[in-house]
Amino acid sequence: MTKDWIFDLLLELTEEGYRAVVRRAPAGTASEPFVLPLQHPHNIGQQLLVESDDDSPLRSAQFALAREAGGTLFHAIFTGSILECWQQSWQQAYSSRATLRVQLTLDDLPLLRAVPWEYLYDDTREEFLALSVHTPLTRQQKTAHQIRPLTATAPLRVLVVMAGPEGYPPLAVGRDWRALLDTVDYLAADGRMTFERLVRPTLFDLQRRLRQQPVHLLHFIGFAVNDPQLQCDVLVFEDEAGRGRAVSGEHFGRLLNDQDSLRLALLDVRNAARSQRIDPGSAIAEQLVRRGLPAALYLPSRLRGRPSLAFLHELYEGVANLRPVDEAVAEARRAALLEESGASWGLPQLVSRVGDGQLFARPLLHPTPAKPPRYHRSVLTKG
Repeated sequence: MTKDWIFDLLLELTEEGYRAVVRRAPAGTASEPFVLPLQHPHNIGQQLLVESDDDSPLRSAQFALAREAGGTLFHAIFTGSILECWQQSWQQAYSSRATLRVQLTLDDLPLLRAVPWEYLYDDTREEFLALSVHTPLTRQQKTAHQIRPLTATAPLRVLVVMAGPEGYPPLAVGRDWRALLDTVDYLAADGRMTFERLVRPTLFDLQRRLRQQPVHLLHFIGFAVNDPQLQCDVLVFEDEAGRGRAVSGEHFGRLLNDQDSLRLALLDVRNAARSQRIDPGSAIAEQLVRRGLPAALYLPSRLRGRPSLAFLHELYEGVANLRPVDEAVAEARRAALLEESGASWGLPQLVSRVGDGQLFARPLLHPTPAKPPRYHRSVLTKG
């Protein structure tokens, strides 16, 4: 039987500067100061987000850039006692055939949160941490109590919200819906998951649907922007007339927080900002988890086409098989990399409050089959 261990790493800003603190690990605890090496992390993100299409040399250059940036980040944080703690912890986990979950807690600073930590690269093992199911990486949020796996009844229900309001770039809603169904229809065929599209992508219709029947995963496809009037990041739903309606992460989080069955929200946004500030979709994912959602996954607009579908295929497969969500995301990253050997695999950000990544209890319950009607003998023999 394998064990799951946690490498709990806090990055914070103190009066004396940045400090990395290992609060929990198989090899103990550690603390070291560090200097943030990427003073303008959005520059790295912009280069990694260059459209690659079928340009293999450009994808190779992006992968090399991700490895270089990830190595720089790794050596900035993993120094001295922290590096020693990491190496010993990894060796212990490897010897025990255990998963070493890397849980990264970030101080509430925009610059820290904008850094592409998903590209942390350990050159000793020649491996990206987030690409390995042995060291899955999560942006962890504080929780006041333990999040227990949900005992759910099969199939798991996925509700897809696709919002393309007037005044925004057109979305190929029909095409995207068909592509998603073609990717995951086998999960519905064998009774593990069902996929339902919300007919009208309004907040009222979503609220009403959530009251009708338990939903386990919510997949939003649409726009995330920074609203200058509300002065916050918002998702754009539709109103009754088909126009855009801005919904803040705090408002959305309050709605979802009442849904005990909901375990994971996927924010599949189409127009994340690529600037020095945090992408709107990323900030909203953090807000949803802060409001009580067990986990949220931010999928930025540039993870598109075949890599995106490969990512979703493996993600939903892993969740349907009741794998821990961080391991499912690591497998999904590997699938995206195999589909397109660039750097888009590192763009998704998993935010979680679940220590062991287990969203659902094993095994899923199965509905009791309906009993056949009991007929009177005269009915059975009539005629």
